Amino acid sequence: MSIFIAILNIVLSFVISICLLYSSQQMIDSESIIDTNLTDFTSSDELANPLVLQVEQIKTIPNKIHVGEEFSINATVKNTGMYPITFIANLCDSELYAVFDYKVEELPAPACKMMSEPVILNAGEKVIVQRISGISGLTYKALEEGQSTAKVILPFKINVSNIKTIDSLVDDKFNVTINSELST
Repeated sequence: MSIFIAILNIVLSFVISICLLYSSQQMIDSESIIDTNLTDFTSSDELANPLVLQVEQIKTIPNKIHVGEEFSINATVKNTGMYPITFIANLCDSELYAVFDYKVEELPAPACKMMSEPVILNAGEKVIVQRISGISGLTYKALEEGQSTAKVILPFKINVSNIKTIDSLVDDKFNVTINSELST
């Protein structure tokens, strides 16, 4: 009987070892599938960004801009993905910026000395992000009357897990109407 129990213990140990090896291999395989899917997910900007972070509205402050005036921008962004997203969006050191045509000039402004905590935007949430001229290291100044075309850009991180993030950015085109100089 003791020989039978010894053989049973050996067989059971062998079966448990094989099960553990198999489940470990399954975890490794599933991690590699997740990494492959994430690589596929992020490899195409056309596919990734519209599915992850969406710009819903882009505005200038003030709404009506005149030649010679400085102005700020803001945009409403929405997390349409399934993972939390982080970015810097405080008034002082926002990562939101715009690239304008020749009708708008970018002027250096005093950089913010404050360090801000990143904003965490969970799936389905939205927030208004601003870049305030004069306090965020950059000022926009209207140079010429007419329609100015621009692209707003916001870098962000997709928080896939506690240890894995993916750098990305969202951009969207918009137009700004610059009116003639204000008469004094």
